[in-house]
Amino acid sequence: MRHAAWLVAFMFVGTVTFGSVQAQEQEHPDGQLPAPAKASHKKRRRSKPVFSGRLATVEELRDTPLDKPSGHIELYAVNFGETLAVDLYDEDGSYSQDALDQLNHFWRCKRTNTEKSIDPKLFEMLSRIYDHFGKRLELVSGFRNQKRTSSFHFHGSASDIRIAGVDDKVLHKYVTSLDTGGMGIGIYPRAGFIHVDIRPEPSYRWTDYSPPGSSDMGHPHKKRHKPSPNS
Repeated sequence: MRHAAWLVAFMFVGTVTFGSVQAQEQEHPDGQLPAPAKASHKKRRRSKPVFSGRLATVEELRDTPLDKPSGHIELYAVNFGETLAVDLYDEDGSYSQDALDQLNHFWRCKRTNTEKSIDPKLFEMLSRIYDHFGKRLELVSGFRNQKRTSSFHFHGSASDIRIAGVDDKVLHKYVTSLDTGGMGIGIYPRAGFIHVDIRPEPSYRWTDYSPPGSSDMGHPHKKRHKPSPNS
C-alpha cells in the first residue's frame, strides 16, 4: 500500500510540473523560457542649469576685421507692432542722424516709453545680420529703463532679436562669428530669441533656459556663482 501511494504521488507531481512547462512554452512560442527579471536601476536625470555663462576664449573670437555693412536694416518691434526700414549711413558714409533718431525711438522702453541714444555700433552689427540673412529682424527687447543699471539694455547697447524662419541656433552661430571682441551674445532656447550687445572687452557667452517673461532672464539666478553677463 505504501508503495502504491508513493507511486501515485510521484505521478501527480510529474503531471503538474509537465503542465507548468507546457504553459510556459505556450506563452513563449519560440520555446525559450523568460530570463530572470533583472533589478531595475533607474538613471537619475541630470537637469540642465537654468543659466550657464562664461567668458569667450581668444580662440573663439574672429581674427579678421569685419567688412562695413550696407547700413540697411529692416525691423519689426514685437512689443509695439511697428515696422521700420532705414539706411544707417549718409552718402558720405557717416551716420545718418535721421536714421539714428528713428532707431532710438524704435528701441524705446516698452514699459516706460522712454528713449535713449543707442550705440550706433549695435545698429551696424544688426545691419550685418540683416545683410547675411536678407530677412527682417524682430526686436523683442531694446532699451530698458530699469533698476538694474548694470544691464547693457539699460546702457543702450543691447538687443534681443529673432528672425522668422531662421532657427535660433543658426542665428546664434552666425552672430558669434562676428565677434572680434567686446560683445555679449546669449541664447534663450525656451523664450526663442538671442541677445546681442556691444560692451567693453572681454566678450561673454551664455545660455538661459528661463521661460518667457522671467525676471531672472539674462543674468545668473540665485545661488549661482558665475560672473554676470549684464545683459
